[in-house]
Amino acid sequence: MIACVQMKLQPQDYRTEQSFTARIMQICAGIREQSGDEQLLIVFPEHIGTFCILCNAPERVWSQTSFAQASKVLLLHHVPKVAHHMLMQRVSPVRALFLARSKELERIYLSAFIQAARKYEAWIVAGSAALRWGQTSRIFNTSPVISPTGHVLYRQHKVNLVEMEGKGGLDLEPAPLNYVSAVQTPFGNLGVAICLDAFHTEVRDRLADLGTDIFIQPSANNGPWNDWQQEDWLRSSFAAVAKHKEFSLAVNPMLVGRLWDVEFEGQSSIIDHKGYVVRANTHTEEEILFRKGPVS
Repeated sequence: MIACVQMKLQPQDYRTEQSFTARIMQICAGIREQSGDEQLLIVFPEHIGTFCILCNAPERVWSQTSFAQASKVLLLHHVPKVAHHMLMQRVSPVRALFLARSKELERIYLSAFIQAARKYEAWIVAGSAALRWGQTSRIFNTSPVISPTGHVLYRQHKVNLVEMEGKGGLDLEPAPLNYVSAVQTPFGNLGVAICLDAFHTEVRDRLADLGTDIFIQPSANNGPWNDWQQEDWLRSSFAAVAKHKEFSLAVNPMLVGRLWDVEFEGQSSIIDHKGYVVRANTHTEEEILFRKGPVS
């Protein structure tokens, strides 16, 4: 069984590392209950781990009225480490904050999904998070693939960034195209194209050449889910699978909800050659989509 998680952002889930872990475990427990003893693949949306940078932050961060203000207070809270990274690695304050929090962010984010994968014996594509690349100053939007034994088998980095992720926003770096690969699983070869990457033919062509069966598109659309956006979205997973038959199946989980003034909307979907196998009923509420049976 494949489960596609349209997860709703809730501030209380990021207050502490315990609250984040409890949220992920709750979602996965419900999915395992629905799936019975079947082999299970759970796919989460983009950037759900990025907000782990807020976990364990002081109350003065949470008392702010905008995401920008909260980020500024968080930066000031970690100012010695932030200043060190700015000076030594000549990076922006935002990049320096991610570097200063990189170990904690990665530990909180990955440990929740590793625990869930082991307990519920599931393959998990853990959405994505802004993670440091090794010991460098590079921060990629990274989507980990985790086995039922809790091993992080692969980390896919995003190649094409949106405005929110660029210099004026999260200050992430785009990954080279040759960092894109596929992962062997009992469900077939998984190819992860993080959100905007699924719109780009060079990413899709590379994944197709690598023998991808299931095309995974973790997404976070930080704009209104209006008619134009819905029409434009058809150029990604839907075009790849239903129109061009490049892969056997596509799974597109989308982030919804808001933190302060940052809001996400979208309709998650699972797609095969005939079109939508299942699609979320709403673009603002949490939903879990299921697809049973083998991938043909």
